[in-house]
Amino acid sequence: MLIWLGGQLAALAEGRRLIQQRCPDSTCHRFVGAVAPQKFRSPQRERLLRQSRQILHLIGEWEGVFPEKFFPRFATRSGFD
Repeated sequence: MLIWLGGQLAALAEGRRLIQQRCPDSTCHRFVGAVAPQKFRSPQRERLLRQSRQILHLIGEWEGVFPEKFFPRFATRSGFD
């Protein structure tokens, strides 16, 4: 599931865009999603873990801004892979 979650880049980008539209003072686009060095051995794994943390952070903010859930309402119905 981590591979799938970290691969939701289009949903992450679109979610950030919509949150920024609704709440211009949001800092969701600045969340780096830092990962402890002992959690990965390759740059690819680090990127995947960071992206997963970013989308989880975005989901938390999304659900405070919009009435519908991010998954499955927004991301799956929008056709993002």
